[in-house]
Amino acid sequence: MATINDIAKMAGVSTSTVSHVVNKTRYVSPEKVEKVEKAIRELDNLPNFIVKKTSVRSSQADQRYILMVITDKKSDFQRRIEQQIEERLKKTDYTLITVECGPDISEMEGFFRTFLESGGAAGALIFPDEKDVLLHRIFADAKIPVVILGREVRDYMADMIYTDTMDGAYKAARHLIKKGHERIGFLGRSRERTPHRLDGFKKALQEYGIPEVPEYIHPYLQKEQDVFDVLDRLLGGDGTPTALLIANYAVVIPFLKYINAHNIACPADISVVCFGCFDWAPLHTPALTTVEQDTEQFAEAAAAVLMKRIENQEYANVPACKDIYQTVTLPTKLAVRSSTCVIGRGPFGEKAASMNDLMLSEKERQSIRSKKATAVISFHYAGKAWMELHLKGIRNIFDSLGISIIGTTDAHFDPRLQCRQLESLRMLEPDILIAMPTDNKITADAFRRIADSGIRLILISNVPDGLHPGDYVTCVSINEHSHGQNMGHGLGEYMSQHNLKHYGMIVHGADFYATAQRDNAAKQVLGEEYPSLHLCGSVRFGKEDEVYQKAGDLIKRYPEIEALYISWDGPAMEVIAALTELGRTDIAIVTSDLDYADAVNMARGGMIKALSAQCPYEQGQAIALAAARSILNKEVPSFIGIESISVTSDNLLKSWKKVFKEEPRQELLEAFKENPNYVSAVH
Repeated sequence: MATINDIAKMAGVSTSTVSHVVNKTRYVSPEKVEKVEKAIRELDNLPNFIVKKTSVRSSQADQRYILMVITDKKSDFQRRIEQQIEERLKKTDYTLITVECGPDISEMEGFFRTFLESGGAAGALIFPDEKDVLLHRIFADAKIPVVILGREVRDYMADMIYTDTMDGAYKAARHLIKKGHERIGFLGRSRERTPHRLDGFKKALQEYGIPEVPEYIHPYLQKEQDVFDVLDRLLGGDGTPTALLIANYAVVIPFLKYINAHNIACPADISVVCFGCFDWAPLHTPALTTVEQDTEQFAEAAAAVLMKRIENQEYANVPACKDIYQTVTLPTKLAVRSSTCVIGRGPFGEKAASMNDLMLSEKERQSIRSKKATAVISFHYAGKAWMELHLKGIRNIFDSLGISIIGTTDAHFDPRLQCRQLESLRMLEPDILIAMPTDNKITADAFRRIADSGIRLILISNVPDGLHPGDYVTCVSINEHSHGQNMGHGLGEYMSQHNLKHYGMIVHGADFYATAQRDNAAKQVLGEEYPSLHLCGSVRFGKEDEVYQKAGDLIKRYPEIEALYISWDGPAMEVIAALTELGRTDIAIVTSDLDYADAVNMARGGMIKALSAQCPYEQGQAIALAAARSILNKEVPSFIGIESISVTSDNLLKSWKKVFKEEPRQELLEAFKENPNYVSAVH
């Protein structure tokens, strides 16, 4: 018995062509159809797959076809819709015939007219070409129902189904902006094919006050080489964008080829969001953040609308029926993965530098030692591990460089007390003053006097009102964007794993850019990546002693709350006290900063389930190195950001060693023993 390979060889075509001719699953030129059919007629014994197909046709002599027209062979989205439609038609008496069209639609005009005149097509699903030749010239008078897929077509009356790609592009650009990106490029294949994507991109820029940069926007990239040429210009010099929105699937592969060939790391060097729901996006390294269209929902809507029109014999482009046609707009979803990263930003939008930018040569170290510099420190409040580790990191560097700390104060979170202390420290005439402002407004004048005095001012986390880069050496902080994202992920993952739905937020209300960035980053993660979770309510506090009452009021107002986000650990301990008083120890808490009290609570299986820990020792080292460089009048970045780490009960002991530079205390090990669920973590 002959095989499909035998038929292909006899006809001088590929086996896939034989399959398409027999099964009518693709358009094949009349010449090739004739060759295949001639080869089949010459066979003595037909292969099983041809016999079976003939049998099916004979039992369904009145079978008709649904025509599907694909106009972008590289579109993963169009292929997915084709597969979904074909699957749905298996439950009907219709067979799907798919025709691929190239840029020159006129080459296919004869086939379409012959096929339509034959009466074999019951209806058509069409992805329109860029200039709408298919619809306005070929299907203008077709007496069949037509459903237009993918985008709106003017001056043609038919049902239209497309996704809200403008909103998808807006979500993608907003996601990048909220991660700290301001230099964002746009790469697309065709302005005509996807006009709304560029509109959505520009809308996000405008809404967030980010100017459009024409050199970053390229919506007409037809060929792979076009993509390469643009990337040469975009990624090869100064003013390089830090992120890209790739608006068409056909551009994704050339982009990935390019960055791989040029050793450009994603997302460290460039963050990227791609349009498309291709299967390999989450498997790529890094996993690609994508704007996804629900192809199942799309195909279901397309099939349902077309079948209704076929049943009612309601044709397309009939003026008398214009009121029956409907437009279905489907939403997109942003699937956030690891191809986008946070850019730490300082109070004036500057990109965060790392401690690696502060290293000193041995010659520079010797020069600093010879100067016998002095320093003073004004902490906002001491007695917490966070400050103790800062001081330890500062001393470690200063001792090696011969810089003496001649005064240290604790403001007990009282800005007026800090003002008096700053004045006393200024009178000591140090070379360096390191300070964590307690309030940006109340302490502004005191810090201005220090800046004007010529003392080298190093700020921790916040910049008082009225001061700008140049008034101080640098501001050293945690990378607050990633700090908040860690917290958002911690809360979202815990709630998802435990089937919780309702949460609240207790956030710092002071005008501190640092905590504002942290809280906003957490909100972004929860809103974008955990849309099934519901934010019941949010309260703000100025001082920690307000938190007990405000937490109680929040829970009484929203008793359905199952989890809470709290800006940092001090207020979190106040919340725990309030919830314990209310008998609501069932509520999960996610917060920031690792200290003894919250570590013990977590180890015992208490209310704190996850947190983001700063690395204050490393921050102290960065502060000291920045101060040392300033002694030599060396350039120092105006903002330095240190990365945080995510902590759960599973990695608590390891995290303790990383943060505190010591073995966990015995009391912490004992706390694990009180929680049978985590005993194994001790060993």
